[in-house]
Amino acid sequence: MNTHNIPENDAAKKKNNNTPYYFEEPLHELAKILDFSMDLICSCDEEGRFVWVNKASERILGYTPEELIGKKCRDFIFHEDANIPINENIDFRSETHLPMFEKKFIHKNTSIIYLQWSAVRDDVKKLSYCIGRDITEKKNIEKAIEIERLQFFNIYSQAPSYMGILTGRDHVYELANELYLQLIDKKDIIGKAVKDVLPELETQGIFEILDNVYQTGESFSANEMLITFDRYSNGKLKDVYLNFIFQARRDANNTIDGIFIFGNDVTEQVLSRKKIEESEKMYKDLIHKLPVATYSCDAEGRIVLYNKAAAALWGKEPELGKDVWYNSWNCTDNKEIIIERPNGDKRNVLPYPVPFHNTDGDITGAVIVLSDITEMKLAQKELRKSEKKYRYLFDNNPMPMWIIDLVSFKFLDVNKMAILQYGYSREEFLSMTALDIRPNDDKIHFIKSSDTSNINQSNYNRGIWNHIKKDGTIVPVEIIAHNIVYEGTAARLILSNDISDRKKAETNLEKRNRELIKTNSELDRFVYSVSHDLRSPLTSILGLISFIETESKEIDTLKHAELIRISINRLDDFIKNILSYSRNNRTGLEVEQISLKEMILDIVDSLQRMKEAKGIRFEIEIQEQKPFYTDRLRFTTILKNLISNAIKYHKKENADRFVKILGYSDHENLHFSIEDNGIGIDSEYHKKIFEMFFRLSGKDGSGIGLYIVKDAVEIVQGSIEVQSEKGTGTKFNITLKNLKPCQKN
Repeated sequence: MNTHNIPENDAAKKKNNNTPYYFEEPLHELAKILDFSMDLICSCDEEGRFVWVNKASERILGYTPEELIGKKCRDFIFHEDANIPINENIDFRSETHLPMFEKKFIHKNTSIIYLQWSAVRDDVKKLSYCIGRDITEKKNIEKAIEIERLQFFNIYSQAPSYMGILTGRDHVYELANELYLQLIDKKDIIGKAVKDVLPELETQGIFEILDNVYQTGESFSANEMLITFDRYSNGKLKDVYLNFIFQARRDANNTIDGIFIFGNDVTEQVLSRKKIEESEKMYKDLIHKLPVATYSCDAEGRIVLYNKAAAALWGKEPELGKDVWYNSWNCTDNKEIIIERPNGDKRNVLPYPVPFHNTDGDITGAVIVLSDITEMKLAQKELRKSEKKYRYLFDNNPMPMWIIDLVSFKFLDVNKMAILQYGYSREEFLSMTALDIRPNDDKIHFIKSSDTSNINQSNYNRGIWNHIKKDGTIVPVEIIAHNIVYEGTAARLILSNDISDRKKAETNLEKRNRELIKTNSELDRFVYSVSHDLRSPLTSILGLISFIETESKEIDTLKHAELIRISINRLDDFIKNILSYSRNNRTGLEVEQISLKEMILDIVDSLQRMKEAKGIRFEIEIQEQKPFYTDRLRFTTILKNLISNAIKYHKKENADRFVKILGYSDHENLHFSIEDNGIGIDSEYHKKIFEMFFRLSGKDGSGIGLYIVKDAVEIVQGSIEVQSEKGTGTKFNITLKNLKPCQKN
């Protein structure tokens, strides 16, 4: 051994002096061999001081052997290990060999070095011989692996998707993050097979998919796949739509040992899309089945949807996405247009557009109702031919009417209804102008605005103004005006309709509309336009027809007027049903206690006034075992529609015609039936009668009544079924949930 590394006391020198020369050379060779070792080799006394150190100390710790010899080993140990003795759990006095142990040392450059030690004790020399192997790189690799493992676990546990790992052919849960546990609504699943945790998946083919992925290694992915889970283990399955992928997991030998599961619950998105699709389908069905010409277009006015009535009005089928019909979708002032059909026939039409807006307020399209006013225009032309007929029609119109000068707005003539409703005498009217019946604020607005130019330029105009009666009452009115020539003067014929009640209704409707989503708001404006903007002209036309029927003696004229009246009444009934449908779908439930007998008797009493009700016997038997709670509006709608149908479709030739209303209410439900012995319904139509706009061949009606009934029944959580055969009568069985049942005794 090198003499500079081994301090010798006198005894040692004496002993060495007696050492034969043939031992000295091997000892020096051994020291050289130890100096070339990659491991730190040293000896320490009982106090832990270095006695001898090989040259590996400089490579491993940065200190030369000379810098270490005589110093305590613990002075170089990292501080968090400083208070732990080197021979932890080992007693050098009783054991010769020490087990392997690890210590962290401070390198001369202050870095941390990990050393794995083995030691042996020499009880004779009182020394410990130690070998320290540098395992710093191994420790750093282990630490990096642990950090990556923690990072993976954090990503796995906090991922926005559900994730899981299955192991083995039996698909046993090895890992599952919180989103996966929430999806299946289970907790303690680790170590359990999928078949044991989710047995309901067997009939859905999921186990076969897992087996195939495990056996073949081919990944399986699905988009919006419907899966049902028995979340509460009670047999009630919950539908869930999932986007997911099953991917094989392989070990170090590239052998499949499990399956990775990744996915997202897209149930909400799928259901939302389905609702939108249902709304779009209903919207398209509504347009297709409307009896009036209706179409929709994009922002450029290109037609994207139209119904048969529109094609009939145009006289041809348009090319979708290309044809633009007269730019009528952009006629916001309801200006009259003339449509020329391919055969040369011309039709006078009033467009009623309802534009659609995006979130930025830009127009993205519109729905347009086209009102064919050709017949009305012809009727007006005929009226102008006879002053006598005009005078009678004018004076006896049920709406206030007057004629004003187009330039001075002076009243030229007024009818009896205007005098009656406004309170001014004829002489007072003729001394005033149209501005005199406008409140002061409206006068200023009228003069400053472009209303005067619009009145003079437009041949047909309508609007809503405020009028002041003689007693000072201010009322909103809807004005329908038409340019005429009166006694050689350019004038304007005006009809005034008091819409106070309608304005109040519009105010209430506006408050409710703010609570609805944008799509429903657009639909409400469409229904409003169809109903209110069409019914007023229809009322005027009916008035004009009444005058024609009174004055005319021509058989053909009277026949045509009656046909027009029937068509208008049918259209008016349809509009009323559309209003009822809209009200039924847009009004929230208002639950209250209903007096069944009283309500049914009131409804029957009101419907007995129908001309078809004459001679029908009504049999009513209702047992109110428990108070019944429901929505009054829907309940009234159901009863009126069903009872009026029972009256309307009776057989006039029957001697004993009846309508029976029988039922009882209990704690949970109201069970009742409405039965008649009328014409009956063929069994092949039992399901179709509840479809919107379905009508039996040869029967009058809008085809929406029973659709509204079924819709109202479903809203109040009930059910309805029909029992009927053609020619033997009809029976409707209805069950309605008691929405606020009494407490049981």
